[in-house]
Amino acid sequence: MKKVLCIFICLTFINCVANDSTQDDSGSLTCPSSLFPDWAASNFVLPFPVGKTYNTGLSACSSSYHGVGRPDQYAVNFNMPIGSEITASIGGEVIYVVENGVDYNFPNNLIVIKTGDIYVQYMHITNDGSEVEVGDVVTKGQLIGYSGATGLAGYPHLHFVVTSSNGWEYPYQSIPVTFNNTDPNPNSLESYKPYEAMPY
Repeated sequence: MKKVLCIFICLTFINCVANDSTQDDSGSLTCPSSLFPDWAASNFVLPFPVGKTYNTGLSACSSSYHGVGRPDQYAVNFNMPIGSEITASIGGEVIYVVENGVDYNFPNNLIVIKTGDIYVQYMHITNDGSEVEVGDVVTKGQLIGYSGATGLAGYPHLHFVVTSSNGWEYPYQSIPVTFNNTDPNPNSLESYKPYEAMPY
């Protein structure tokens, strides 16, 4: 009975993954292009100043915490030295800020901005690294804080994730996002690749 149940669960998991993802040339699971908004018409820009270039780490539908089916499935990591400027990827109202954590320790410092019915989250910011407060209304490109390595961050980076109207608290439901001021990114940004923030 246990063996039959195990086979059923395994087959169900495989079917679910197959229905929500495809494979690239290397055989890795990726998210289908149809899920992502047209990058050229996207309302989002890269979350750092125009003219700056940063490499991505884990990106959408890659591996580990960003794997298919995980809450951070559509999150993007940007490898940034501690203290790098973070700018608003889209305008909205600041609804939550934590900045008392110390780098390489907990809690996870973050800024959450609500725009329409979605939440845009900027995580792992450095100690006292927020330039905004709850209730502030920010515009696209505005300086909001400085990157760090707080919370579950083994190295300095910005964890950027857009979550659905279901809420911003973990385990949230991340949603696909593309960026209009950089190289073409029809499936969001690729992992481990440099991206320059271009004028918009």
